[in-house]
Amino acid sequence: MLIQRTLFFITLILCSFLAKAQYDGDLQFIGRNFINNKPLTNTKIKVVSNGKTISEFDTKKGNDFRTKLDFGNVYDVYFINVQCQTMFIRVYADGVPEDKRYIKMTYALDIPFFAKDPNLIDTIQFDKPFHQIMFNGKSKFVDDTVYMNKFIKNIYAKKPVVKKDTTAPILTTEKIKEYLQLAGKLSLDNDKNTPLKNKTVKLLNKKGEVISTSQTTNHGAFVFQHIDADEADGVTVALSSADNPNNDKVKLQSTEGEKIDVASANADQTYTFKYKTENDLVKKLTDNSFGFNIAGKLIAINGADKIVASDKTVYLLNEKNTVIAKTKTNVLGTFLFPNISPDREYGIAYDSADAIPNYVMSLFTVKDKFVKRLDSLSKNKFVYKFISITGSSFNDFVMDDSELKMNINGRLYGNNKNNPLADMKVLLLNDKYETIDSATTTKDGDFSFRHLPYTKQLLINAANEKSILESFDNILVFDNADNLIKIVSQVKGQKFNYRPLETEQYRFTEVYVDDPWLSIIEKENADKNKAGDQATIIENILFEFNKADLLEQSKQTLDKVILAMKSNQKFNIELSAHSDSKGSDAYNLKLSQQRAESSKKYIISKGINAARIVAKGYGESKLLNNCGNDVKCSDDEHAVNRRLEFKLNFTK
Repeated sequence: MLIQRTLFFITLILCSFLAKAQYDGDLQFIGRNFINNKPLTNTKIKVVSNGKTISEFDTKKGNDFRTKLDFGNVYDVYFINVQCQTMFIRVYADGVPEDKRYIKMTYALDIPFFAKDPNLIDTIQFDKPFHQIMFNGKSKFVDDTVYMNKFIKNIYAKKPVVKKDTTAPILTTEKIKEYLQLAGKLSLDNDKNTPLKNKTVKLLNKKGEVISTSQTTNHGAFVFQHIDADEADGVTVALSSADNPNNDKVKLQSTEGEKIDVASANADQTYTFKYKTENDLVKKLTDNSFGFNIAGKLIAINGADKIVASDKTVYLLNEKNTVIAKTKTNVLGTFLFPNISPDREYGIAYDSADAIPNYVMSLFTVKDKFVKRLDSLSKNKFVYKFISITGSSFNDFVMDDSELKMNINGRLYGNNKNNPLADMKVLLLNDKYETIDSATTTKDGDFSFRHLPYTKQLLINAANEKSILESFDNILVFDNADNLIKIVSQVKGQKFNYRPLETEQYRFTEVYVDDPWLSIIEKENADKNKAGDQATIIENILFEFNKADLLEQSKQTLDKVILAMKSNQKFNIELSAHSDSKGSDAYNLKLSQQRAESSKKYIISKGINAARIVAKGYGESKLLNNCGNDVKCSDDEHAVNRRLEFKLNFTK
């Protein structure tokens, strides 16, 4: 006898409105009920919060329902039908900041429902929420698919009961189709861990047939969406001799950098990763939370004149031109949208009111590559450019986690806001419980961690070194805007551990593109430099082939140097030009000197005093790798040596 499983489908429309007070906004929870693709009638919907029933109604002869949830609370929405196992979904409608309550979001969610048979399923599991829906802290509500998949597995963990009648077949459990997001990184297995850029990756089934394809980013990352866990069995990538001149093996890693496997080339120059153990590779590649970091620059252009569009609001649009996230450009015109889901097309936009008179707003990559001038969308509300994850241009906007930094700012109170936790040592740990940094709270309970390597999981630990915590039953965690994030109950006399949910951590963390010139330009950092301090910044400045003429992209990079020198008068620069080993040593030395002088001339032309700049060419005398004369290297490896170094000498 096979289990009879019913599917309960709900289409959700989650809408939030501009709040007039802290929790004046509301969330419209709209759905439609189906069984086996047919409308499911007479379903009882009950909404509970803090143990109290907020609303209760019956769909009766229809299958549609609608209910309103106020912001500021956590809700359990129960679905009760005589044909199915009673279950409920937990909706985290708390923690939505006021400036986010204008967002309107629509998405569909398929929810598996189950027959009432305690012999086949573990009904005790339904004492917990079947699914969780939460605000991501930035722009939208998201569903926790990882939680739901785990819940489904637990439901069927119960062993089936065998009937005493030996003539009857043994009960078996019908396996639920599990759809996953598979993501990983590919690189050459060498000392440099060279990423495989813009390569087609193929997903194979057990027969060796291609079931899906993906494209690696500039950092070697790839992702496959909505993959049948039982069907996927391996991945393969093809390389040319130019891609792999030294015939290195290829390394497959998880998105967290864990080595999964290393493969040698097959006869057809393909590299295949496939496991004998069923689904082992799929397990290692499964990452339902993996997202891309989309970053770029806004630059205003008027002929040959360019200025950075700093402190401008930038929007991320979906394929329907709906705003799903917004951010501000920094002093370099750079913007960032971290951890963006790879399952759709996106657009980048800004308010036409932010346009600079007589200048054309243009979109650049973080690497200073010009993309396009931005044209007006309907009624000049936005100016935009669509980017698709299926297009090659998308890779230009993707930043690897290693290129990002984060600031973490918070505030601690004991029991209530009358008790700031001052002079307390706070530790910041990663997901492996390794200490990243430490800080001491101020008299107001404030703590701050700045310019840290970006990590998606955080843990805050406060030690009880001075018996501070013994006086309090609860610790209140606030962000730096003094909004309550969480109340943490703790064991008296020891310490408290606080692991932010994804929804909370975005209110806690500022993530930004790591650019070395930021610390020079931003006043709070510039003031820390003293006379005699030094710093070296390396830039990949491009020139015309075998010439000292600057390319337009390089001028854009030098503009950052100019901005820094205008913003901070406390330093001079020694500008050093370096070449690769191609060509004779004498020629490379002469050419590098010319290029150093050309860069200096451009900086001076923008109003910088020539006395603040020393230009010197070093040719190939200071290579950053072993790609010297007669050494076989790829173009990417040679490119590392073609650079300008800026040595900053602080004088005041």
